[in-house]
Amino acid sequence: MPLLVYPYQIAHGAINMATDFWLFQQKDLIDPVFRHYGWINNEITFGYGQNWNWVKKQNQVKGLQITRRPTGGGIVQHGRDWTYTLILPHKHASSRVPALDFYEAIHLSIGNALLAQKFPTTLMPCPVQKEKQKGIPGDCFLEPVGKDLMNKSGSKKIAGAAMKRTKKGILIQGTIDISMFSNLDLDRFYKFFVKEIENLLFEKTQIERWPVEFDHEHKFYVKQFASSTWLENRKLI
Repeated sequence: MPLLVYPYQIAHGAINMATDFWLFQQKDLIDPVFRHYGWINNEITFGYGQNWNWVKKQNQVKGLQITRRPTGGGIVQHGRDWTYTLILPHKHASSRVPALDFYEAIHLSIGNALLAQKFPTTLMPCPVQKEKQKGIPGDCFLEPVGKDLMNKSGSKKIAGAAMKRTKKGILIQGTIDISMFSNLDLDRFYKFFVKEIENLLFEKTQIERWPVEFDHEHKFYVKQFASSTWLENRKLI
């Protein structure tokens, strides 16, 4: 099973979410999938389980385009981050790894890619049992959770991710705050990170093109993620 890597795209939030979900919904989803993508403007995404009425009142979302993700987690600010998606099909061995263990592994992979350019990192420790908090984080980068990737001192969150698990497999949407790395070679980082994912999944990269049916089928998902029923009530029309 190769690791299918799709071309880089820059788009608005609804389009980015639609592309991820289109990839996740493919009937012939057999191989793991990876893509890295960008944002036309500064935008906000928020988690599947968050309350819209609460989200829209938060200061950090005012004046920005907002899209609900199909995955969990809290509010994330996009536009200057490094965003990626990883899909683990149900039949792939990696989908059976416990969620927290895989969350840790992928953040260690990001940490290794940063360390290759002499940017050391650390992982946010998991709270002890009596300190564990229930509920959804409000703002992902202001409320780090266990196994998030942090800077060397542990004072600032660098990377986090949200997951959706279904019978098809696992959809992972991750973001990396690269604003603190002024001299980071992004192309080198990308290649190193993909190699880390290859090692993590025991697969080799296969570069993919968008298939001919993508444009037609993708439009349906864009309509879904741009709709008010999805934004406000997480219902696909």
